[in-house]
Amino acid sequence: MTRRRALLITLAGLSGGGTLLLGSGCAGLGGPTVITLGETELAGLVGRAFPLQRRVLELLDVQLSAPRLRLLPERNRLAVDLALQTQERLLGHSGRGQLQFDSALRWEAQDASIRLTQVRVQQIGFDGGGLSAGAAAAAAALPASGPASASQRLGRALAERMLEDLAIYRVSAERQASLRQRGLQPGAVTVTARGVEITLARSGG
Repeated sequence: MTRRRALLITLAGLSGGGTLLLGSGCAGLGGPTVITLGETELAGLVGRAFPLQRRVLELLDVQLSAPRLRLLPERNRLAVDLALQTQERLLGHSGRGQLQFDSALRWEAQDASIRLTQVRVQQIGFDGGGLSAGAAAAAAALPASGPASASQRLGRALAERMLEDLAIYRVSAERQASLRQRGLQPGAVTVTARGVEITLARSGG
């Protein structure tokens, strides 16, 4: 078996179900490779990160669930719609709504993960209109860098505390070891029309 064929077989196992493509500039074993996570596979990976639950200022319990994603290749970002549920800790009132955000992606070498970065909440809304009294109180207590509605403040807090730096994919320890043996390491993460592409470059290259 040639070294090139052995490399291809190994990388096929590294893709974790994604499609492995050799870069057009690949000469022998020296060029980069690309793992493409298709939109359906990516949706499954993002889905595993939810539901998320957090407490805001000891006043409000928040849950985000049921993600629906869209690729934004022209901006190199993902857009995600989430179901939003809130529960007031003092009065017990609950609320339901939707949160929409978009995000870039980055590779974190320390734990071999792809993470959300530069998260921006585009819209947050609650069924039946505005925030409940408890949600409004929690939002009012949040810092604001400028004029912002209660919903905008709450949305920014959720982006910072629940979504920013959220890991949506990790390479297993076994696959990391196989990459090291082949002298490869993940680098750039790019959102394309085909899905999310992870470039594997030669170590030290």
